[in-house]
Amino acid sequence: MWRWNKIITIHSWSGGKDSTASIILERIHNLPASKIIFSEVMFDNKNNISGELPEHIDFIHNKAIPKFREWGYDVQILRSEKDYLDLFYHVVTRSKKPERNGKYAGFLLAGMCAANSQLKIPPIKNFLKTVKKPFIQYIGIATDEQKRLKKLEGTNKISLLQRYGYTEKMAYDLCKKYDLLSPIYKFAKRGGCWFCPNCSYKEFARLKKCHTELWNKLMLLSNEQNIISSCFKYNKTFLQIDKKVDEINSQLSF
Repeated sequence: MWRWNKIITIHSWSGGKDSTASIILERIHNLPASKIIFSEVMFDNKNNISGELPEHIDFIHNKAIPKFREWGYDVQILRSEKDYLDLFYHVVTRSKKPERNGKYAGFLLAGMCAANSQLKIPPIKNFLKTVKKPFIQYIGIATDEQKRLKKLEGTNKISLLQRYGYTEKMAYDLCKKYDLLSPIYKFAKRGGCWFCPNCSYKEFARLKKCHTELWNKLMLLSNEQNIISSCFKYNKTFLQIDKKVDEINSQLSF
């Protein structure tokens, strides 16, 4: 059990620019070092395949965490006992549509992030239940994200970016200055799971080109017959997405 004598402060860290900048700001302003928690969504627990993009999870393990520990931070990686494959191969038994019962759930529905609600959030909630003292969560939300900041009002969540007047651009620059900017920003606006149906076609095209082995795992899943959700991205099957991805990659190659 992890406890402090005073009010506990906890960074909910994703490795993105905003939550990373929040940690840097804490250090710059000589605030007490908080506990850092990182909830890692897994694609395949058995074979230790992360749901994070390979470039990002490498940054997390081999660059950011060593630096934070060097600064005196306690960093803990959280994982759910379930993974993406558990969600995909979940056998439906209580559907109001009888023809669905006995089938696998299949691909996650776009716009309804089951990976977030079932794989990312529960480990965080379970961890917070172990904290037996009053605590504050530091959340990486910039000053130019007013709608998101509004949701923090009346909670025990605080944005250090808001406190010190940092916009998203300033957070980006701060991470770059400290050499703690995730490589995902070279090809994407923000991070996320590589299997997320909300990824853009260009992001999927890059995934297939740079991490073919991961793309092929999705291809294998698309061959399953006994599934309910065969659409991979907004009413598009995986094969339709794959065709679009090949068109993008061929254009880029040309």
